[in-house]
Parts: sequence; structure tokens; C-alpha cells
Amino acid sequence: MGFNCSQHQCWDCQQKNADAGGMIYRCRWCERGYCEDCLDWDKTELLGDNLKEYELLGYPVVAQAYYIRCPPCVDHHATNIAERDFCAQQAAEIDAKYRIMQEEQQAKDMPSPTECTKPSPVRTPSETQSLTDASTIEDSAVATPYPLTDDGGRPSKRKRKAAPTSFGLEAMPFDEPALTSSPI
Repeated sequence: MGFNCSQHQCWDCQQKNADAGGMIYRCRWCERGYCEDCLDWDKTELLGDNLKEYELLGYPVVAQAYYIRCPPCVDHHATNIAERDFCAQQAAEIDAKYRIMQEEQQAKDMPSPTECTKPSPVRTPSETQSLTDASTIEDSAVATPYPLTDDGGRPSKRKRKAAPTSFGLEAMPFDEPALTSSPI
């Protein structure tokens, strides 16, 4: 005989996860789980798709679960103050541990102060790094694609005007580009 976890099936109708629409709403404080149809939404406290205590242990989010405080626990905590306070104390301890874990993770992920002050090098793409077939004119840290003809010169004005028509567009006039080195 195998073990059946009560949080993998609905407490009321006993439908398994797959039969209950693929989601069981699991209580954080007790053994109960509910399908969407059987859950009393008015008395349920929604918590999230994972619990902090599971994250502290390294457990990932489970797509078939959403965590709640179920209606019987809400009712029980309303009448039994000692147990409500115990659960609140447990939640506060878990929250404190969770904050520490987050701070440690942020400290690991943050670059050192010397890494923040290092300037990143500015590089212009060279002809071999260019993403176009054209060569580039590199001036003032600006790389401009510049098409070359077979003889190494610029294409004739007639070829430049004719180029757009090969794509089914009307010919557009091209002005001669100014080859100055003035910064933009």
C-alpha cells in the first residue's frame, strides 16, 4: 500500500490533481487541499504559488499547486487564539530567515565597487566584424556602411537610383553624402 498525500487531492470530493483541472489549492497550515470547485473562496486566504519555507529549502514552484489558508484553518484561528499566534510566530520566523536569504543572494549578485567603476571599452566594428557586405568608414567612433563596387569605388549615381526599383519601389533620389569628419 502506497502513501497518499492529502494535499494532492481535493479534501471534499477526493478528485486527484489531474481530475480537478490540474490545480489543487493546498493549505499552508494543515493537511487539506481543495479543487477549484470545492474551495469556499469567501473564507480562503490566498498566499501564493510557493511558500517561503519551501524556497528556503530550495524547492521550486509547483505548477499544480497554489498555497492558501483554507476555510477550516481561517475559522479555527478565529476561535483559537493560541494556535493562531503560534502560526503567526512560525510565519514571522520564516519571513526573517527568508529576508536573510534574499540579502545574502543580493550580496552575491552585486558587483564589487571596483567592478562598478571600470569603464567599458568603446569599440567600433571593424570590416571583419561588420554585419553588412559593405565596408565601413570609421570616423569619430561612428561606423557607417558604405557599399563598394567591384573596382573599389562608389557605385554610379545611375546604379544608386536604380537599386530601389529592384525591390518593386519607385526610384528615390539620393543626395551625395558629405564626407566630413564633423562630430554628430
